Amino acid sequence: MQAIAQVPVALDRESATGQSLARQIYSQLRAAIVSGELRAGSRLPPTRVVAAQLGVARLTVATAYDWLREEGFVYGRVGAGTFVAPGVDRVGQPGEPPSLASTPAQQRRAPPPKVHLSAWAERIAGLPLITDEHTGRAARFDLRPGVGAAEKFPWPRWRQYVTAEEATRRQAPIPAGRDAFAPDRERVDALLGPHEARHAIAAWLWRSRAVRCDAAQVMIASSVQQVLTLLARLLIEPGEPVLIENPSYVGFHAAFEAEGAVLDGVVVDAHGLRTDLLPDAHAPRLAIVTPSHQYPTGVTLALERRVALLQWARAMGTVIIEDDYDGELRLEGQPLEALRGLDDRDEVIYIGTLAKAMYPAVRLAYAVLPGWLVELVARARATSERHPIWHEAHAVGRFIADGELERHLARVRRVYRSRRDALLASIRAELDGLVMAGPADAGIHLLGRLADGVNDLAATRAAAERGVLVTALSPLYRGHAHSGLLLGFGALAEEDATTAMRALGRAIALAML
Repeated sequence: MQAIAQVPVALDRESATGQSLARQIYSQLRAAIVSGELRAGSRLPPTRVVAAQLGVARLTVATAYDWLREEGFVYGRVGAGTFVAPGVDRVGQPGEPPSLASTPAQQRRAPPPKVHLSAWAERIAGLPLITDEHTGRAARFDLRPGVGAAEKFPWPRWRQYVTAEEATRRQAPIPAGRDAFAPDRERVDALLGPHEARHAIAAWLWRSRAVRCDAAQVMIASSVQQVLTLLARLLIEPGEPVLIENPSYVGFHAAFEAEGAVLDGVVVDAHGLRTDLLPDAHAPRLAIVTPSHQYPTGVTLALERRVALLQWARAMGTVIIEDDYDGELRLEGQPLEALRGLDDRDEVIYIGTLAKAMYPAVRLAYAVLPGWLVELVARARATSERHPIWHEAHAVGRFIADGELERHLARVRRVYRSRRDALLASIRAELDGLVMAGPADAGIHLLGRLADGVNDLAATRAAAERGVLVTALSPLYRGHAHSGLLLGFGALAEEDATTAMRALGRAIALAML
């Protein structure tokens, strides 16, 4: 730290906040002015003097001075220097000056204002933050579910589509007055996403998953979570029940609990959701299921249970949300028909993502909406997301329309089968008696169940310390939880499977002590 006379600035050259030196100088001078430490009319030292005493470039100090000048905190007089502007030193309340200093030692915290929070804000304040517990952690073996074989993606072809889309976007004229004068049907269409991309997705879903839809029903979004949040806001009132599988994806829990829903978990067994346990009273407004590849257990909902679920929903007036997060990655047999394919009354909302089929950085999701919901979704989107960025959606649409996605999936399914087989063989060889592997007929992860009493969270932490990233099962349950690990094989090279499982075995053994 270096300090200078007259101007209270202390630089942290290894700032944990990532602030630049110019931003630190600006923030601390601004705080000193607001708090009254630098009075109105005070003359700031010349930039060359401050730069010399702080050991920084003169341009760095000049940049900070320029920012202060642009915001009206200081003003310049030709030939005289830079001065603190009048009035800005009285921004804070007497005795409780706000501090904007960038280092903890200089912060003087004022009491937070008394702000009334909405009921929604109060609800989300009590929800856990959904983040990847391993974010930022380097690992030798990444076995998290959803992490695929990025090196197998046809990058050169994809870059051609992205480049072509960027060139088209730069040359395209901006339509004048479209929002104000276009018919409602055109505005609804525009809010759901680029028509060409939606048409390509609709055609692909019909070919690959037997999903009955047309482009007018397809909405494009940046993530499945965004879709869920929007649907929850449209379809749920506080206190209403929502049926979920138990266990299930925590993102489902958060989206609906944020709207005040009461989650009703129904047990999953080897054949999927126990339809014999569906409630026959207090009908839930919504039910969200993963029938083709249940998350996290990996089981498939049996056909008779699919029919029973649809009949129950129809009798109860319950809307079903079908999350088909990796249905295109069927590794054994023919792809299963989606639940939406059995729906002849437009009662199932079908959602999915291209993050698994392509690669995780393609944060593109979609929903097939019942006709009665299309305009409502468009109106809801208009309140918060009127100008989404669609250029990636255009590129994806062309990628699908040209058959590139289906060719890529045909190649990568073979890769995933080999990686799955290598992982299963290594589990049998290295983790016999420690892990019982679940089904792996689809997707890019399997569930490894642990013995009762083994702390899967402790095993996850111990594995990460040994360079193996896995995901614990127990947090995905409502109520009584079982112990297990979700083991992704999408990014696991076959030759690494034995080493990874050996390290995981040591981690599980430590968790059992």
